[in-house]
Amino acid sequence: MIKSINHLSNHYLQIKKEELLELSKNTPKYYNTFIKKQVKPDGRVKRREITEACGLLKRTHKLILKNVLQKIDFPSPPFIGGLKKKDNILNAYFHQGKPHKFCTDLKNFYPHINNKMVYKAFVNRGFSADVSSILTKLTTNKGGLIQGGVNSTHIAYLTIWNTAQKLLEICDKEEIVFTIYVDDMTFSSSHDFKELSLELRDIIIEGGFFVNHDKTFYTKGKADITGVKVGQNTLNVKDDFREKLNNIDGLNDKQKAGLEMYYERVVTYGRTK
Repeated sequence: MIKSINHLSNHYLQIKKEELLELSKNTPKYYNTFIKKQVKPDGRVKRREITEACGLLKRTHKLILKNVLQKIDFPSPPFIGGLKKKDNILNAYFHQGKPHKFCTDLKNFYPHINNKMVYKAFVNRGFSADVSSILTKLTTNKGGLIQGGVNSTHIAYLTIWNTAQKLLEICDKEEIVFTIYVDDMTFSSSHDFKELSLELRDIIIEGGFFVNHDKTFYTKGKADITGVKVGQNTLNVKDDFREKLNNIDGLNDKQKAGLEMYYERVVTYGRTK
């Protein structure tokens, strides 16, 4: 990996070392923070604080993503969400045909990841200490990983990498499929592993992450996984999406085409197993 700031600045980020060091000291002035509202199907309004980079920092973030983070191999499974050409449908597809499922959600995933965790993650991947420090300063704000940043998902995956490897060791041994879709973790198998699910949960907690107990469950049979209904031999859209699909008269042609295309992708994926 990258061993010197000179190499990072000149080869990867296309910026003079002096400018890079100055930027890393003054990142707060390059951020805009705003509240994004999201209306859930049940009418609830969820508010998230989004931090957006601007100017030189925004350009640098894009180069970090393209020239640094996207060069790291994130194997799928387990890593799915937020990666190029890997979406929620693919994530659900991995669990099709596996009747026993354990699902959990990492609570406050991005806000929980602090700059110490980010720095350690870069060092563990072979970046030198000074390069890891610069990258951490460039990609965190107010002591933590920014929510809404172009690099945030890749960096979050780096921080959870060692925990994921521990989970994979058990899952490979026990014939369990394991995927991570941003803050959603899903485990599935052809056999009952309910007792083992507690051990899997404990490994996540021991790794320094919080489990959202309201979104943690073990089930047998059909289940909704990252917005897709997963059955034994099929994938299908959720009921609220189907309702939208059946009431498209008020939508424009682009919106109709988008809904129909998504539906076709889901059911087509389901036929390929």
